[in-house]
Amino acid sequence: MRLFEITKPSQVELIGLAKEIRGTQSHDEIAKLVTKHFPMTTVEVHTTPKIDSGSMNIGAHYDPDADEEGGLPIHIDLMFSNKDDNELEWTKQGRKFFLYKLQDVMKHELLHLSQHRMRDFHPGREGYDQRDNNYEYMSRPDEIEAYAMNIADELTRHVGKDGAFQLLRMAKKTAQFKTEIGHFLSPDLLAYFSLFNYDASNPVIKRLLKKIYIYLKQSK
Repeated sequence: MRLFEITKPSQVELIGLAKEIRGTQSHDEIAKLVTKHFPMTTVEVHTTPKIDSGSMNIGAHYDPDADEEGGLPIHIDLMFSNKDDNELEWTKQGRKFFLYKLQDVMKHELLHLSQHRMRDFHPGREGYDQRDNNYEYMSRPDEIEAYAMNIADELTRHVGKDGAFQLLRMAKKTAQFKTEIGHFLSPDLLAYFSLFNYDASNPVIKRLLKKIYIYLKQSK
């Protein structure tokens, strides 16, 4: 794929799930709701001391081998604090975070699904930066593209499309901006800039920013 081309993102519908996320729910109940609304996934619950009480996080990965063989292609990890009982009381902010985070990880993994299917499940190119496994992974063309899509969504969510273009022009500063409640405006943009020493001239960062621009340009 050329630098000026992008894989079209999938739409992730959350209206049905949003109606069922309310009150106080057990971890297993939340997992069952995610599986119900995203039947192409397997969902697993984890508890960890690394998450604050009353909070949660979401991780996911795409399995091209399972996809090629007709299995469930996406696995989701729901991570909760081990300081809590086996339930979560939804706050307005917590519910909002959960839905946006789930949307982001699903769009990310569905983009990987599209990338692999478009090339008939042939492995993608290795990363441009080979200094270690983390640099290699984050500099893979597939990951640059998927994270560029996520970053475009993160910026647009907070400041709209026009505002996102303005923030992209000063991406190095934008990476460190926070919202009014202290969350980073774009955690994914921060992750790339911190990994590559805030060097906007790094070839990986330049590719990332170009892809973000294209996703913003083609968004509605």
